Amino acid sequence: MSANNRIVSIVDDDPGITMFFQEALRSIPGITIFTFTDPILALEHFEDNGYAYVAVISDFKMPGLNGIEFLKKIKDLNRFVRTILMTAFEVDNNLFQEYTNKRIINGYLQKPISLHDLVKEVNTQLDSYELQKKYPF
Repeated sequence: MSANNRIVSIVDDDPGITMFFQEALRSIPGITIFTFTDPILALEHFEDNGYAYVAVISDFKMPGLNGIEFLKKIKDLNRFVRTILMTAFEVDNNLFQEYTNKRIINGYLQKPISLHDLVKEVNTQLDSYELQKKYPF
C-alpha cells in the first residue's frame, strides 16, 4: 500500500469536532482523512475500504452504535487497524480494560482534547501500525 492511500477516519456525532480534528490531522503527511457523524455509515465505508485503513478515531457516546461496539466491529474486520477511543464521559473501567487487553482499543483521548495531543496520539498509532504489519503478534 502506498503511503498516500492510508486512511484515517474520525467518527463523532458532532460535525464540529470531526471538522476541527480533520484540520489538525492534515499536518500529518501521507494520510487521507474521512469524517463521519454516523457510526453505521463509517462502518460501511470501512467494510468497503478496510484494506486502506490505518487508524480509526471514535467518540464513545454516539446514537445507534457506541464507540466501543463500533471499534470492536472494526477490529473484527481488520485486526491491524489502530483504534483510538475518545470521550468526555466515564467509561465502564472493566469493559475498557478488557478491550484494551484484547487490543480492540489501542489508544484513548479524554475530551476536551488538545490538538497537540490528538496529532501526537495519531502519529503514535501510525508508527505502531507500521511495526505491527512488519511484525504481527
